[in-house]
Amino acid sequence: MRNLIPLVFLVLAVAFAADARRGVTLPLPGPSGVTMDDLHLGPPRQALRDPPTFQSGPYRLNCSECHALFPSLAEPRVPLLQHRNVVLNHGQNDRCYNCHSRENRDRLVLRGGQSCGFDDVPRLCAQCHGTVYRDWQNGTHGRTLGSWDRASGRQQHLGCSECHDPHAPAFPHLAPLPGPNTLRMGEQESEQAHGNERNPLEKWKARHADAAEESTRGREH
Repeated sequence: MRNLIPLVFLVLAVAFAADARRGVTLPLPGPSGVTMDDLHLGPPRQALRDPPTFQSGPYRLNCSECHALFPSLAEPRVPLLQHRNVVLNHGQNDRCYNCHSRENRDRLVLRGGQSCGFDDVPRLCAQCHGTVYRDWQNGTHGRTLGSWDRASGRQQHLGCSECHDPHAPAFPHLAPLPGPNTLRMGEQESEQAHGNERNPLEKWKARHADAAEESTRGREH
């Protein structure tokens, strides 16, 4: 019997290693009332790629194909005829040319005049948001997809503009998903369903308080 125990552990270790190599997908236990369709597991927004393109009617064009045809205003302060979806709400960063190149609209511009592509947005954002950029590099800011293991080759670390709108980076108010349904708290329902009753956690707390009080009285007698 003693000789079988190491053999069992060896078989389990081999099975776990094989599953880890194959990439096992486990079912995601969700809170009550939440389905996989409610969980947004990909990038929150579609960022521009390099070179950036713009949909104009049936055509997909590079930005420079239009901007090369006419001179742009030095500092536009009038409503835009194109890009009407752009709402500039980025604090003191309220000028297009703080980020966009004047000469080549397919490029972004860093401080000092050096340009960079739209696939290098984090380097541009790092000029003003250094501490956030440091946290992003360390994996404590932003969203990481694919794998927690950097060496696996499957990890995808989203860039700034795949989560934040670069023109208005603050997130809007988010509607929370339903709360968890744990065994300790019992069934959770809306306040309307409970009426004047206390919530399940308060009931659980009251039951344990009553039990503790009865135990104390029993010891006193």
